[in-house]
Amino acid sequence: MRPTLTVIVDPADRWMARAACIGQAPAYDENAARWEQRRAQQLCLTACPVIADCREWARRTKYTGTAAGERLLYGRRRGHPESAAS
Repeated sequence: MRPTLTVIVDPADRWMARAACIGQAPAYDENAARWEQRRAQQLCLTACPVIADCREWARRTKYTGTAAGERLLYGRRRGHPESAAS
């Protein structure tokens, strides 16, 4: 079993407690299997009451993984975590 990924980086991000994905963070990790990422996207798009807050947070923090129903890489290539955009 994967360790739980903690994504709260700012106490102002209290909206996360209302997210449909609470407690399922490993499925959103950039290294998750494609089926886990698809399941995560489906949950975001069909059941999340805070998707707009999540999208804003993911862009602000440059989150790498699945958030707000989108797969975000922010300059990283799959399989090359050390690569970053200039």
